[in-house]
Amino acid sequence: MRLTENRLRNIIRNIILQESAVTPEQLSDDYTVIIQDNGIIATPLKNLGRVDLTTRFSHLDPNTILKMPSYSLRLKYKYNHPKLLEPVEEVFAELEMRKWDGMCNDAWEVYWADVHDDYKDAGFGPLMYDIAMELAGKHGLMCDRNSVSNEAARLWNHYLNLRSDVFSDNIDIDNCPSDMLTTGDEMAIKKGAKHPWHQKVYYSTHNVSGNQKPVIDLLNKAGRIEYIRHKYPGEF
Repeated sequence: MRLTENRLRNIIRNIILQESAVTPEQLSDDYTVIIQDNGIIATPLKNLGRVDLTTRFSHLDPNTILKMPSYSLRLKYKYNHPKLLEPVEEVFAELEMRKWDGMCNDAWEVYWADVHDDYKDAGFGPLMYDIAMELAGKHGLMCDRNSVSNEAARLWNHYLNLRSDVFSDNIDIDNCPSDMLTTGDEMAIKKGAKHPWHQKVYYSTHNVSGNQKPVIDLLNKAGRIEYIRHKYPGEF
């Protein structure tokens, strides 16, 4: 089947957008990034996934209470129109992250992320993940321990293979429950195979090399961040 010029242009555009984050410099005054510090949330281990802890992780007590620091990220757009009496604000993208203290390499987990259909494939998802990775700092960021959408999977693979400013480390699979880890994966890893992308922790080289947060710092400088219950993200 011969591709039309418009169809080819759309394919190329989608490939570029799926791999590229919107940069802080590209955001107009109508965009705001909201970073909300939710504090520490106490959660039983058994409530954090569908994996059968008794069968696959018999050494872990499912009633263990994890004290998990948590952040919420939201992207907001302000509509201005002559017919509107005042601007209308809309949250069009969200991300939730929490820290596994004492498990999963002490990493932060992105356990929920969503971008409204009207804004998909426009680079806002990668922008949120870049911010989340800078918030995670020296502890690093990992994917949802239950399931990951196809869009998110492409992004994690992009971090693993194509981002020179991101490096990864293997998750301790014996101390980190995951529905993404199959029995076959587990056996292969224990025989020396590489950890799949969903069993890795991802780090920003900027943060590790000098505690820099280039995306967050640029957003701060441009006045594009609104903090809730936290003046500036700290390290845990």
